[in-house]
Amino acid sequence: MLAAVVGVAAPASAAARDGNCDSGEFCYYYNSDNAGSVSDFTGSVDDYGTTQPSCYDFKGSGSGQGECIKNNAASVWNRTGETVRVYFNTGYGGMYQNIGAGYKGQLSAELYNNNASHQLVGTAGTDTGARSGTCESGEFCYYYNSGNAGSISDFTESAGSYGDAQPTCYDFKGAGAGQGECIKNNAASVWNRSSKAVRVYFNSNYGGSYQDVAPGFKGQLNSTVYNNNASHQFVGATAPGSGSRSGTCESGELCYYYNSGNAGSISDFTDSVGDYGTTQPSCYDFKGAGSGQGECIKNNAASVWNRSSKTVCIYFNSYYGGSAQEVAAGFKGQLNGTLYNNNASHKFVTSSECPVSEGGGGGGGGGDTSGDYAQKVERVIQAALSQTGQGYTYSWGGGNKYGPTYGVCCSPGGYDDRSRYGFDCSGLTQYAFWQGAGVDIGTYTGAHLSKGTKVSMSNLRRGDLIMWGGWSSTYHVAIYLGNGQMVEASSPRTSTSVHVTNVYGGDFGIRVNM
Repeated sequence: MLAAVVGVAAPASAAARDGNCDSGEFCYYYNSDNAGSVSDFTGSVDDYGTTQPSCYDFKGSGSGQGECIKNNAASVWNRTGETVRVYFNTGYGGMYQNIGAGYKGQLSAELYNNNASHQLVGTAGTDTGARSGTCESGEFCYYYNSGNAGSISDFTESAGSYGDAQPTCYDFKGAGAGQGECIKNNAASVWNRSSKAVRVYFNSNYGGSYQDVAPGFKGQLNSTVYNNNASHQFVGATAPGSGSRSGTCESGELCYYYNSGNAGSISDFTDSVGDYGTTQPSCYDFKGAGSGQGECIKNNAASVWNRSSKTVCIYFNSYYGGSAQEVAAGFKGQLNGTLYNNNASHKFVTSSECPVSEGGGGGGGGGDTSGDYAQKVERVIQAALSQTGQGYTYSWGGGNKYGPTYGVCCSPGGYDDRSRYGFDCSGLTQYAFWQGAGVDIGTYTGAHLSKGTKVSMSNLRRGDLIMWGGWSSTYHVAIYLGNGQMVEASSPRTSTSVHVTNVYGGDFGIRVNM
């Protein structure tokens, strides 16, 4: 009888916490793409713990075995019949991702290696909640394409940094064009289904120009943040028209008007712009109600109101070139005969006069030439640092002494950068020395060599150029900041290409004559 009992095998069933992902279980994987050690569950857990031997850990064989699962899971497989909600915080708190029954794949950008609790929430539907790829009530949603088309990326909370590479970036989740792409600098339209105004920023960490998106708004992002979205913030009940690029002329802004006498549609700014663009949907346009609404502002502005505290220089050419009109703080009236319907760029300046160049293609005088060498060096460095965090991409041939520009074709690597706006390495250094000290060091690394004295890497001082390559074959340049750091325009070819980094090489330095 005993032998008969032993010989009857039990039916296969879910055996939670054995390191195998069985039917009926929700399973974490240590690695992306459902690889590495497995941690399997049949119920909710509100606190995983953080140390062995008491934490919930990865049980299965493979990479990560024995590690605590808190903030360590990269992918999941939901083999239960319910939706499982993975939370950022313990106690079922903070941001979450809903994992529909049967889903097998990565955790979202905000939960990737940031899992702190999970909850089986029944069969409420796989699309309930933020980051599902469906635009639901209470959410703010980006769309990959114009006209609220393409893949969706949906949020219920603010996000200060989207990231720019998979698998950790915030991405488009919904079906359609753009699915799986990182949303940074890729969103064309929005739908604000929340009850709060949402502010979409040009820069990460809620910086730079922004567009306020009112509750209920469904449509295009404006020309400033169209495919240039880097962060967003739920800001509550913001007054209509609040913020740059809203079409309302508010305190702190420079405003163009389509018609004379400060009439017609308005285009408002809080930052300098080197190139307005010439066609929709990517040009800077008139946003306000009235005559000219939706028209590109380039060569279309008749009057201005400077409600900022700075002088604004309005230029005949793009990139701060050609003749300029000085618009003092508080000025409200016509553009002059040269700039009337001939506006191509503008710059906020702290000086009392606008630098005016002769002819086209240039962009005004250089920076302050006063002071001793050390003072000039500090201004040069500040000019370079001012270009970090602005969202500029690496652009071969991009940038000059007046600021970022579109690049050229083609780089040694075969890149055609005619549609990429930003700096290459020597474009940034030329800009910094011209704006900071009024010294033109030339447009390419070879030209920099004749502008100063060669120094060894061991004798670098703050403000020296770091050169890569031989004397007759230089191929990269950066500005030394001291303490083993430098500022450069370099790879990756993303919106963070102008950045501060540790010195990672270099063959010699140039101490520029100033």
